Amino acid sequence: MRIAGLLAPMAMVVALAVARAEPPPTPTPLDDPTSATLARLAVTDDDFYRPVLYTWTPADGIAGLRERQVLLTATATSGSFVSPFNRALAQVAGRPGSGQLIAQRLATDPRLIRRRYAWPAPFATVLGLGRRRYGTALVRIELRAEAWIGRFEPGAREPFHFVDRAGAPVALADVAAAPERIGAIFHVRVDAWQGHRYREYVVCNDAMIAAWSIATPEIADELAAERALVAALAPGFAALDRRAQRAAPVTAWTARRTDGDLLAAWHATLAFANERYRAEPARLRVIDRALADYEPAGPPLTVTPSPSP
Repeated sequence: MRIAGLLAPMAMVVALAVARAEPPPTPTPLDDPTSATLARLAVTDDDFYRPVLYTWTPADGIAGLRERQVLLTATATSGSFVSPFNRALAQVAGRPGSGQLIAQRLATDPRLIRRRYAWPAPFATVLGLGRRRYGTALVRIELRAEAWIGRFEPGAREPFHFVDRAGAPVALADVAAAPERIGAIFHVRVDAWQGHRYREYVVCNDAMIAAWSIATPEIADELAAERALVAALAPGFAALDRRAQRAAPVTAWTARRTDGDLLAAWHATLAFANERYRAEPARLRVIDRALADYEPAGPPLTVTPSPSP
């Protein structure tokens, strides 16, 4: 009896050791159509130039866009709320070091101080970051071929990295000399600042917008493709274990490749590191219902801003 009593705890220790030594779950492979769609929507730190972006807005705000036909109107001082992007920009602009001059340009140059927040995949922002959704109408934005996009991570030693449409690096000195070519900023927060880790594109220059549109067939087609993607992902998500379903997406944000792994590929498409986008079938159903709420809010409209002289 005493021997048996001693062996029981030892067996438990051995079992725990075996459990801890178990390898991580085998990546769930993707079928070709799903893989292609996720790859198209993925964004990583070394592959972030996206010429087409989408921004959700309240349906009742579309009337103003139709009337004025000006997309970028909000500045850092519009209203009582200052966005985290604008607060971070002011901090970097106020401290000596790399990125200070670029931050000052973005904060003070009249051509660059108006903002619209966006993302390449409408599904990834349809539920919002905070408690409220951003709206049920959708605006599609296409940047000009000559536009530059800068990656901005406020807490990094080098806060800014710019690329052109081909993905080639653009020197900060060149950006400072020609700030009018900045089309958007890819703002990255991976430090859980204020409890949130997230990514966003900040479109900041009307002159670098080739066109923006509302209620077009292109928008409807994109939403249909993303709803089909969400439906196709459900069986794969159901097969994941609970740990994988609840995993945070940040690792995939900094990875160079997802290697056909379902979870990593999904994470690379996401803008927000919150529970709304966990890899669970129930979450997919909520996303799909939100996409189904899309309101064209009127007839198709495409606006082509005049480039600056």
